[in-house]
Amino acid sequence: MTEVFPADLRVAPRANLRRDTSSQRPFIPWAESISEGLGHFAAEPDEDRARATLEARLRALGATLRESPYYAARLRDAGFHPGDLQSLEDLRHFPFLDRETLAARWSDVPTPMSDADACVVVKSSGSTGAPVNVVRDRRDCLHMWAVLRFLVARTGAVLPPRPRVVLLDALPGGLEYSVRLPILQDGALHRISVLRDDAAERLRRVRPAVLFSDPEGLRWLASRRDVPTPRLVLTSAQHLPSGLRAELAGVMASPVLNYYATTETGPLAWECLRDEAPGRFHVLAPDVWLEPGLDEVVVTRLRPSVLPLLRYRPGDAGTVRRDACACGFHGWTLEHFGGRGACRFVTPSGREVDAWALAWVFKHHALRVFRLTQTGVSHFRLELAGAPSSSETPLRERLTAALRNLGWIHVELDVQAVEASALATGAKPQPFRRHG
Repeated sequence: MTEVFPADLRVAPRANLRRDTSSQRPFIPWAESISEGLGHFAAEPDEDRARATLEARLRALGATLRESPYYAARLRDAGFHPGDLQSLEDLRHFPFLDRETLAARWSDVPTPMSDADACVVVKSSGSTGAPVNVVRDRRDCLHMWAVLRFLVARTGAVLPPRPRVVLLDALPGGLEYSVRLPILQDGALHRISVLRDDAAERLRRVRPAVLFSDPEGLRWLASRRDVPTPRLVLTSAQHLPSGLRAELAGVMASPVLNYYATTETGPLAWECLRDEAPGRFHVLAPDVWLEPGLDEVVVTRLRPSVLPLLRYRPGDAGTVRRDACACGFHGWTLEHFGGRGACRFVTPSGREVDAWALAWVFKHHALRVFRLTQTGVSHFRLELAGAPSSSETPLRERLTAALRNLGWIHVELDVQAVEASALATGAKPQPFRRHG
């Protein structure tokens, strides 16, 4: 395996949040160009012009692939040359990259780094049992803020000067911090844990203009009548229950925007806000291309990045087609999206908890695949495939502690070793279930 970055990047360094935010100012023009490009493309009615823009970026990606040790060898062995990548139709002849391969070859997929100090390695959520190490450069780390500028404009939200953004965290042991956010109109970023007794007080003090959270955090927000209303609420829940949407609509007038993203690719699409069109995600082109005519999501990243992704398969089901939506969007739309499925565990007190609040536990253990099933009020069955025997006790202890933090006083956890085939449920494993 050919290494393209220093060995000390093998382990993700601790986030230096103050350094990273204070050095954002040079990237403000870049963020503005990303936002403007997404806005222009979402309003482009001419498919031929849209394809020409995408194919120009595709040819630039072809040149980048020559610099990736993995892709240079992979395409050569398959009889391809990066220069063969001239049109979107050419893509179907090129090989796929799946999550398992990226997990195994993560260190030689990136291109050589001119500034390794500006790169980090992060882990994917591990929600399928196989976390992937993902190399990010400076622009990758800031891209979501550039996309946020577009989404703010798209929803018509009007932000105040120096807007405050809150990451509302419902996970046990969540990190809290406050830092400046120059890339978003000289704003500030605050991470607040809902598990702290003073969470509502801190939220009132911050008065966020934009709020990010997962479904569990949004459920907490919907239950409060004593917190300020943001101008925009965002979640990357993939599956956002209609009941939760209704709860939020009953307590705040803010638009709630659900977007689709993965750690490996960054943001891919956002869910149409029209009430009669739930479950339809408009693709964030020209930054990414999601191939039409397939029954699964296949991503090619068309914006420059240290991690080129050609025909990457994140493992989600869905069909992409060209769409002129009544919301005013022109472009490609992802339908019949089948990402991670919703699952609610029920505590002994009767409170429902989003099972995905436990996904972080499995991120820290080497597993091929897993499934956690609630079989009774305080009874759980954990099925593991490809897990070393040495990991069972630490995983059991960490999972039991996490369940207790979420409301289970006594936990009975039955751990079973199974074959991976026994947990197969389709394109992407569904790791959480509840019986009864």
